Amino acid sequence: MSMTNLAVVGAGAMGAGIAQIGLSAGCNVILFDLDSAARERARVAILDRLKRLVEKGVHPEGFAGHADGRLTLASQLADLAPADVVIEAIVERLDAKQALFAELESIVRDDAILATNTSSLSVAAIARDCRLKARVCGLHFFNPVPVMKLVEVIVHPGTDPAVRDAAVAFSHRLGKVPVIVRDGPGFLVNLGGRAYVTEALHAAEEQVAGVAEIDAILRDGAGFRMGPFELMDLTGIDVNFAATSFIYAGYQHDPRIKTTTLHAAMFNAGRFGRKTGAGFHEYNDQTVAPTEEPISEATGFRFRLPEPIAGMDRLRGGEAAVADDAPVALVAPLGEDAATVTARLDLDPAEVVAIDLTGIERDHVTLMQPLGGSNAAVLCAGWLRSQGYKVSVIRDSPGFILQRVLAMIANLGCEMAQIGIGSPDDVDTAMKLAQNYPLGPFEIVERLGARQTLHILQQLQATTGSDRYRPSLWLRRRALLNRPIREAD
Repeated sequence: MSMTNLAVVGAGAMGAGIAQIGLSAGCNVILFDLDSAARERARVAILDRLKRLVEKGVHPEGFAGHADGRLTLASQLADLAPADVVIEAIVERLDAKQALFAELESIVRDDAILATNTSSLSVAAIARDCRLKARVCGLHFFNPVPVMKLVEVIVHPGTDPAVRDAAVAFSHRLGKVPVIVRDGPGFLVNLGGRAYVTEALHAAEEQVAGVAEIDAILRDGAGFRMGPFELMDLTGIDVNFAATSFIYAGYQHDPRIKTTTLHAAMFNAGRFGRKTGAGFHEYNDQTVAPTEEPISEATGFRFRLPEPIAGMDRLRGGEAAVADDAPVALVAPLGEDAATVTARLDLDPAEVVAIDLTGIERDHVTLMQPLGGSNAAVLCAGWLRSQGYKVSVIRDSPGFILQRVLAMIANLGCEMAQIGIGSPDDVDTAMKLAQNYPLGPFEIVERLGARQTLHILQQLQATTGSDRYRPSLWLRRRALLNRPIREAD
């Protein structure tokens, strides 16, 4: 099949974007919508964008005119008969998509591919009443379609492997990076994105730190472009709460993707984020920018080490500050909270400061103390700032903030590989391209170390008693046997 004739059903933002990349790839494109005004608006928008791409040198002179000659606006579905590939981008209603596919089957050839751009509905359910279920797949693009490079090629249990391979090849032709994804709630990207926001929500609900501080820790310490609460405010809390609830129910209430009452309260209060002017953050002209912490000159700070700290050699000034008779006991728990390590080492809580070096490569450290702590964390923070570090001081928390969030992202990525949602490489590619993660879940494991990642999760589970932190078998087996985290079974 040449796959040169692309039909797009739905002339909204997604449909118009898909039509545009089809034209850019040299396809003949048939764009259908029941609304004639929507069809014409889409045509004008597509050609305007193509003209701007010509001006930027992306396409040669005259390309927009040639593309216009390959674009057909269809007023009836029967006009889609020549299509090699049909991609629907209509309303997210299962009944509407099922009815559309049933009608398309009576119009297009039996070897034409029928693809849905659904972001949430089961592809198998959409194909359920089709005569030829094997030719149905998902092609889930991301908005804005011409800009976002990723496309999820979603296969349901009945999708023909040849159709899957043809969809991958067609995605490449459209200039996209395809990842093969098993049909399931949230597919890959929306499922994989749950860990970042839900673990931050749990930390906030536990009052470990305020939302602004949690955002700062994940930006400064891990390199995320936006903190989780900034991200939820941008996408809309109405959207992300509904998506999280849908995915949680779809995966039979797996506690690893469960959200919080705080999330629900924000949704019920109508604080949806930027679109309403208030979410986890306030959005108005009177918002005051946070002030920078002053740099202390606490150069004389000293501490002792009750047990060795891995990575201590990377802490500037650390070796010079160690003194066996120092009043401050510096510990670096992995997955534990400060209370647990204080009890385990039989230390005086007033002397203990716990430090997280997970973000040390980005010049960020986090401190916390157990109940009964003194002002030692404040003194330690001042000394660290004098060494050039950004320092966050939080309440006692198993896994601090960075450890627990990164471990949960990694664990969910491993679980997606375990249950066949996507390969390790595809999981990493998808999360970096669609979610702008600085590292994919498997890259996080490789950075932290599989055994250390497993240890963090095991300590989180032991400390909290929650199956939320249940390690994926994919991670556990490879960590125990010291095997590469991407190694297939």
